[in-house]
Parts: sequence; structure tokens; C-alpha cells
Amino acid sequence: MQKFILIFGITALFTACKNNNTASESSEPTSVVADIKEAVTNDGLKSAIYESETIMPGGMGTTSTKVTFDDYGKKTRTEMKSAISFGGKSMNSSANSLMVDGYVYSWQTGAKKGNKFKLDESRFDPSNTDFSKLSEEMKKKLNYKDEGTETVNGKECKVASFSSEQMKGKVWMWKQVPIKMEMSIVDKVVTSTLKNLEENPSLPAGTFDIPADIEFREMSMPKMPETAQK
Repeated sequence: MQKFILIFGITALFTACKNNNTASESSEPTSVVADIKEAVTNDGLKSAIYESETIMPGGMGTTSTKVTFDDYGKKTRTEMKSAISFGGKSMNSSANSLMVDGYVYSWQTGAKKGNKFKLDESRFDPSNTDFSKLSEEMKKKLNYKDEGTETVNGKECKVASFSSEQMKGKVWMWKQVPIKMEMSIVDKVVTSTLKNLEENPSLPAGTFDIPADIEFREMSMPKMPETAQK
């Protein structure tokens, strides 16, 4: 599920810039990417820390993301820092998310309020990373296509492409880690590449604790958008 959190931030951020809304108001496409990324992962790492950089189109800026996960992805913490320029305005932000005990918590750094939503484990099962178990119905909905394997930075990755009404893209996955990703959203290309990876590190106590000083409002889980018909 750490893949879901990463792409949730990337997609929401870009959509927010386009529509001049907050990220939380424009997150529907993320469920498509989440299902695809769950589908292409193979046997995974128990824990890891990885950092990636996402380059926004048209020189809009970059987003740096640090993901820490344990228990094969059932616990995940994501820290995302963005420097975005759009419409003559600059925006720097620092956002956080935590996936633990079947919930996703999200908040801005320094804020006293945040959001949370309960995961639908019938769609997002952190322990199930076998793409062969993805139903034919779901593959059809996502226009999913297995693109085989490709070695990127010494890692043999499973590659998949996908498309929906709102986006299309390609992802290169090694275990639970996105080594490379390309997404086209409203005719703009977003690219993401892995910059650093620590496999099975020792994680400090409290890494996945829910912040006690933040009030979380419960939200509905983002819905699956309708996919484009071929």
C-alpha cells in the first residue's frame, strides 16, 4: 500500500494545480494507479525506506517523496515535499500520510487538523501483491496490460501499462518499490524516478505512531473512476 500513498500525493498535487483546488478535492484517479501498482508487484521486502523525485510537466517544479514501510507494506509512512510554480505563483508544501490498522491518515506539516479514511480491503489488500490474482473484470476496467520485465538500475522490474478516462501510464515495479513511473494526466506527462533505497532497515520505535496532537476528520475512500472504452 505504500505505492498507493505515493501516487495519491503525486496525482492529487498535479490535479490541484490544474484546477486551482486543494489536493484532497481531486484525488479520484489515484484508485486506478493503486490497483495497477498492487497488480505488478512481486514477492516483497519486509521493510524499506526509499526516496523518489517526481518532475512536474512544463517546468512546474518537483516533488520529493520519502516512504518508510514495514510488515510487507501493511504499515507505511510517507513524507512529501513539493516546490511548485503555476500561473505565476509559487507554492511550497510539506505533507504527510500514514497507513496503519486499515486506515490512511493525511496532514500538512505543522497543521493541527487532518483527514483519514478507512481502506476497502476488498480492493486494497497490503498482503496481496500477486498480479495473477487480479480479476479479469478489474484488468478490463483498468485496460491493464502486462508489458513483461525490464532491468532498471540493476533491478529486474515488472512492467505494466494502464489507462482510464482521466489518465494513462506505465510503471516499473521491483518488489513493492516503484523504480520508475510515467503518467499522462490531462495531456501532461509526470515522471517519477527512484533516488535512494534502503532494504530491510532497522526502524526506530514510533515510526508508525498516529500523531496525538492532530485531530483527524473521517472521509470517504476515493471512488474508482470510469475507464475509457476501447
